Amino acid sequence: MRCYKYQRYGHGKDRCKKPAAVCVRCGKGGHVERDCLADPHCVHYRGDHAASSKGFPKFLEKQAILRYKAENGGTIQQARKAFIVEINKTISTRTYASAVKTQLLTKGGLPSNK
Repeated sequence: MRCYKYQRYGHGKDRCKKPAAVCVRCGKGGHVERDCLADPHCVHYRGDHAASSKGFPKFLEKQAILRYKAENGGTIQQARKAFIVEINKTISTRTYASAVKTQLLTKGGLPSNK
């Protein structure tokens, strides 16, 4: 669950304790998305996408946890623990080459030599 006021995961806007809202597009306060002229900037990973982007790691992690819960039952906490166990298994068996390949695919290729 993403807070639509503060743009963080873990609570909804009705339970948010932050005093001021931040823009979903640029992550700064004082305005709303429809008035934002800034380039996208994610408050989670400092990437060049909005906090509402469906392709960034935190969103994908939350989706995987919810999918696990839906398929296997139990609580969110149980699903999160199971997800972490699965990720750790994947990481411990992953080769260096596959890690580099994943990094290249998710970051858009090799950096330019300018």
